[in-house]
Amino acid sequence: MMRLHARRVPPALAAGVILWLAGHLVLAADGPTISVGAAPSLKTGSPAVVLIEVSDFQCPYCGQSAREVLPQLEEKLVRPGKVEVIFLNLPLPTHPNAFQAAEAAMCAGYQKKFWEMHHLLFANQQALAPAQLPGYAEKLGLDVAVFQKCLSDGQPAGEIRREMRLADELGITATPIYLLGRRVPGSDKIQVVETIRGVRPYEELEKRLNHLLDVK
Repeated sequence: MMRLHARRVPPALAAGVILWLAGHLVLAADGPTISVGAAPSLKTGSPAVVLIEVSDFQCPYCGQSAREVLPQLEEKLVRPGKVEVIFLNLPLPTHPNAFQAAEAAMCAGYQKKFWEMHHLLFANQQALAPAQLPGYAEKLGLDVAVFQKCLSDGQPAGEIRREMRLADELGITATPIYLLGRRVPGSDKIQVVETIRGVRPYEELEKRLNHLLDVK
């Protein structure tokens, strides 16, 4: 059974043939090519295969993915240089603290601590009120004054909204969603070839990613 948080019934995707197969939303080989901009990523070297997770810091299933699936992806596929993992924000309107939590992660990223904040926020999903966020910055050893100014100025808001628009263009209205694809060499563009809805066990993602690694 797929587990995800949704905001509304998804519209049809603008392009590509959609096939439902074994719980997967599979796009045709000529699926969309998207720009991920400067979205945070985990990688070793320059892997061609990419997994993009569309996520919400207040979504419990996203938390499950972050705590149970991501560490295995990092250990078994990212560190060996096989796969790049990219994080895209989709704070859902039903989660009142999700947008500013996303801003907190991005502000931490400006101080080179995005993933550390990512892990901390997902480990404390019941404590994401705005007043609690500076404490996480302090715990990570960030410059708290710079962090708070980043939040108060809304510095990352434009990038987060860009990612939200991208999700909307792709018909993504729930989290978590995994987009599997290949990076267009020398660019910030990803050719998406498969979309998986809802948190899934690592073994399932590994199988699909290995399939992409085997296809030249």
